[in-house]
Amino acid sequence: MNDRMAGRRPSLVRKVREMLEILARPWLQFDSLSKKLDVIETQVDLVSDKQVVVGQLNRLEASLRRLEATQTVYLGDHEALTRLYTGHRIYVDTRDTSIASHLMLEGRWEPWVEQVLIPAIKPGMRFVDVGAHFGYYTLLGAEMVGAHGHVYSFEANPLIFQKLIKSVAVNGFDGRVSLFNVAAHDASSPMEILFRHDASGGGWTDVATGAQPAAHEVLPVQGEALDTLLADVPQVDVIKIDVEGAEPKVLAGAKNLIARSRNLAMILEFDTRRISNEQPQDYLQSFLTQGFSIAIVEPTGLTEKLSPAECLARLNGSVNYLMLTR
Repeated sequence: MNDRMAGRRPSLVRKVREMLEILARPWLQFDSLSKKLDVIETQVDLVSDKQVVVGQLNRLEASLRRLEATQTVYLGDHEALTRLYTGHRIYVDTRDTSIASHLMLEGRWEPWVEQVLIPAIKPGMRFVDVGAHFGYYTLLGAEMVGAHGHVYSFEANPLIFQKLIKSVAVNGFDGRVSLFNVAAHDASSPMEILFRHDASGGGWTDVATGAQPAAHEVLPVQGEALDTLLADVPQVDVIKIDVEGAEPKVLAGAKNLIARSRNLAMILEFDTRRISNEQPQDYLQSFLTQGFSIAIVEPTGLTEKLSPAECLARLNGSVNYLMLTR
């Protein structure tokens, strides 16, 4: 390589090399990242279009920053404090092999959903998180709404709720997050939640009396309607609902809140197998009747607006998130 090309070597090469040297923790990905950098440095010598190399370096730098930011400390009694890729701290149950595993190793959960949900939340907005679990979206939402906005966070499982309380507090968000240890539902009533510690994000409140499958636990919870709990809230801007098939019950208990929130956006999980009281197409049509448009949140991005029939055909029985806007 001649001296002129050497002088054009992107400064990011040196920057990333320094980052690799600084990172002293024994990350499993360190060796592979170092090898990637060696390949990129070779390309700097050979590729005339330096923007291609700069793009690769930017992606590598983002990976390194995520590794640097993600830290986990085991606190005992199945509890750990870890750090999200955003820098926020979150408490998790280490027995959980779904959400907690991703948060502890990657500092992130459902990035394709986050890429649609988070941009919809603006400073000063009111965000409702139904099925908050450890608080991933609650924390990101609290950051987005800022000091003049507010988050209303609902988690039914009393054991997980204790993690949520601490996660909100350790990030200094007490003043902008209201926490509710209830099962958002269509009415006020005592209920039970069925869950497993190794899959604590999959708790169900539609539990038959006396039912307790092997490896599951059942805990008492209180069901409440959002229309009751948020009766004094003038309107909300964004609602996320992920409650393992109880979404129709949550919506039924939030009719007034939804009606007065004219510019509302909602992201909710949709599973045709759990729509028990009406046909899936009628359920989707009810959103159009309320003035919403429907799209599907896919790993590749948000689809175009779909009719109920198009939505069902595209899903083909799979479980996914819907994005509803009006």
